[in-house]
Amino acid sequence: MTPEEMCRRLGEISEYKGVAYGRAHLLFDEEQKHSQAVLKFQGYLALSDALKCFYLETVELMNTECRPKVTTPLSEFYGLFLSRFVHSFQSLFGSERLAINGYPYHAYTILRNTFDNLTLVSAALQKMTDYYAIEGIEPGKPFDADSARKLRKKTEFSVKSQMMGNQSGLTQAAIDELALWDAMFDYEVHGARLSLAASQEWLRGQSPLPALPTFREQAFAMFMNRFAEISWMALRLLPLIQPPGVHFSAPWKDKWEFLDTACGEMVESPSKQSGKKIGTVMVEFVKAKFPFSHSTTFPL
Repeated sequence: MTPEEMCRRLGEISEYKGVAYGRAHLLFDEEQKHSQAVLKFQGYLALSDALKCFYLETVELMNTECRPKVTTPLSEFYGLFLSRFVHSFQSLFGSERLAINGYPYHAYTILRNTFDNLTLVSAALQKMTDYYAIEGIEPGKPFDADSARKLRKKTEFSVKSQMMGNQSGLTQAAIDELALWDAMFDYEVHGARLSLAASQEWLRGQSPLPALPTFREQAFAMFMNRFAEISWMALRLLPLIQPPGVHFSAPWKDKWEFLDTACGEMVESPSKQSGKKIGTVMVEFVKAKFPFSHSTTFPL
């Protein structure tokens, strides 16, 4: 078949009620309904959009104002930091599009990777590890894929212990709560156990097999809370885009400080509103393990 013939035939076999690919429109309609239901979370959406605007403004300022002021070569680690950092913001925004359109648990799995990435970046900036180890590289040695994989794993376990485990210096109550928080990610990333819970009524013969996205407040709220926490971690790293000796303006610092406060309040809200420990614990974690301010420049 030619490409044109294949497209024509695909349209023919997918016709529904006289519309080519008509059943796909059922999916699109439910995604739209889900995105409309999410509008009730006005505070979350306002903070999320403000963070997007500030991130894009920061990148623009970096390109137009800060970069021309750099007169000496930057560390090789600066480029590694920026590439991982930009990827984290893109992952955050991409996961949110998934969640808003009806796939909060799928989006949740992306947040897990983003959390791990930001944690490694913060640890390297504080010299708990280094960017070579994060990438599995041993300077002066030929690259070996198996050795690199083992070094990356070893580095990840070491960083996790220092950032949120027994070597973190956090309170034992915080360490225990973070372990539960981490386990919830594992439930979804390894086996989709949170997603599968939505099929329980079908398994009991009480409802049709769920195929279209349906708004479930609990599922979206779980994503929303994790998104706020991990966005705050990313915001705390944002000032380090400033090269050594080059700073953003006072208005930029004022905006960062306001957003930092707003993120902290959003993250702590589950503890204040419903007594859940994780809100207070995440405030302790972010302030201790992402101890950066609007004036922090890249330290390596």
